[in-house]
Amino acid sequence: MKALSGVCIFIMFFLIQSCNSNSNQAAANNEDSNFKQFEPVFMDAYWKHNPSVSIFTGYGKYYDELVIPDSTSFADDIFFSKQWLDSLHAINYKQLNDNNKITFDIIENTLQSNIWYNDTFKIHQWDPSEYNLNGECYYIINQPYAPLDERLRILSKHIAHADDYYAAAFHNLYKPTREYTALAIQQNLGGLDVFGSSLTDSINASHLSAAEKDTLHAHVALTVKSIKNYTDALQKILDDKNSSFRNFAIGKELFAQKFKYDLQTDFTPEEIYSKALADKDHYIKEMYNTANDLWSKYETSPKPADSIALIQAVIDKISLHHANPAHILDTCKNLVHALEKFIIQKDLFDFDTTYPVIARTMPAYEAGVTLASAEFTPPYQKQGDTYFNVEDLSKLPAAQVESSLREYNDYSLQMLAIHEAMPGHCLQGVYNNQKSPDIIRSVFQNGAMIEGWAVYTETMMLENGWGNHAPEMLLIHDKWKLRELANVLIDYDMQCLNISKDSIMHLMVHDCFQTAAQAEEKYHRATVSQVQLCSYYAGSSAIFSLRDEYKKKEGDKFKLKDFHEKFLSYGSSPVKYIRERMLDN
Repeated sequence: MKALSGVCIFIMFFLIQSCNSNSNQAAANNEDSNFKQFEPVFMDAYWKHNPSVSIFTGYGKYYDELVIPDSTSFADDIFFSKQWLDSLHAINYKQLNDNNKITFDIIENTLQSNIWYNDTFKIHQWDPSEYNLNGECYYIINQPYAPLDERLRILSKHIAHADDYYAAAFHNLYKPTREYTALAIQQNLGGLDVFGSSLTDSINASHLSAAEKDTLHAHVALTVKSIKNYTDALQKILDDKNSSFRNFAIGKELFAQKFKYDLQTDFTPEEIYSKALADKDHYIKEMYNTANDLWSKYETSPKPADSIALIQAVIDKISLHHANPAHILDTCKNLVHALEKFIIQKDLFDFDTTYPVIARTMPAYEAGVTLASAEFTPPYQKQGDTYFNVEDLSKLPAAQVESSLREYNDYSLQMLAIHEAMPGHCLQGVYNNQKSPDIIRSVFQNGAMIEGWAVYTETMMLENGWGNHAPEMLLIHDKWKLRELANVLIDYDMQCLNISKDSIMHLMVHDCFQTAAQAEEKYHRATVSQVQLCSYYAGSSAIFSLRDEYKKKEGDKFKLKDFHEKFLSYGSSPVKYIRERMLDN
């Protein structure tokens, strides 16, 4: 895909501004008006340049295109971002209103981040899991943006050069990490069911011509073969004892840079790390008091002298009560309904029940990282389902299943449903798509705001009576707080300080009371991500601080529902920008 030249960009921008000059010269000179004209032109150019990304946002104009990830495309990415930064900086930032300044900052960070990812971080060279057509093909097939026949025609065009895509992907790799290589194999092969019997049935049931069906079948076969060739080649790298792998740890310098671009928070990595260490001691003390009170309910033996041992013993008893692995999806469905009912009864949000949250089995192309996830309607589509994805445990070894379910016991599973579904990610996702004042805030989402919101809701729900203030619920809540701040500690320890796996596992299992399965999962996750694990604690800390400041500002007028509605009305913007608007206004 060729990037637009700087001349073309400026000409388009000038022409759009000029359209209003005859009818309203004053509006043409107004920077807010200019910026609002700039936005749709930039966004269309951005999606044309990134057609695969546009699929996940619901911008359907370029679904049939597929960028081949070769050296030319990466150079074009840098050129594209630099040229549009020049166009953006032609706008007088100081003359924009406060809301447009937020959008300007988000666009600027997106473009600067894209340059850094391409010319400095270069993850495309060492992360084979970056290359995977399964997810975008799933969206092309299943999102209700067009009739089935049209979706199938688009799919056929999109995957027509899947062999070139995967050949270029493999050619890009230079000393990949072992962990990302294994993940790429798992996710690419796991996602092959996207091209399985369900798609075949859809093709057969469609009204495509015989020639169109033959072409689509051929393209599907080509894609499946290309995926298998790619994963076979990756497996050979893993099996070859002479293969040279990059260390998954990126080091302090790259970590700090990625932290700045990805999170856009006022914290530095070292500041949030120090805060996590201090809060760790606080929550352990709180848990000891709760577990000490619960001891006689669960144990008849003398209390251990060691506080950590006492807490762990009580958690072990509580963890024996968990869902049946065969029924965990049904349990999650029931929890979602109960949570929806609770937030309506407590009047915590203007919750629109016409946008249902559906608990379902996690698609295979997403599996292998965490037990559950949230998946939203693409921002441009406005219609469609929001999913609470739950991994299929039937495919895992029995011992791993039992360990996972003890981690997500009856109380912990409630926390998971709050975080991922209601009123965490899924509810925020609905607001992001339906109430955000600017599409840019919906598509360029800030991870610290999103994860921070989900963490915030865990505590907020208990504050408002979810769980009936049961001490078991409080104990597990504090255990979750330890897990979330431990995310910061292990992310920084592993990526910046090269702390050993034994020490990391001791932190999670002994100090933070995680099961072995949860700790192994989190350790693995920290080897195939960087900075993202910091987003939970950094984001929630910023939101709680904002709530306190906003409550002080509003005084007797403060209402929790009003805070939630106002906060979520800014879309998925960085919390520091939301804070400026909420406190200034």
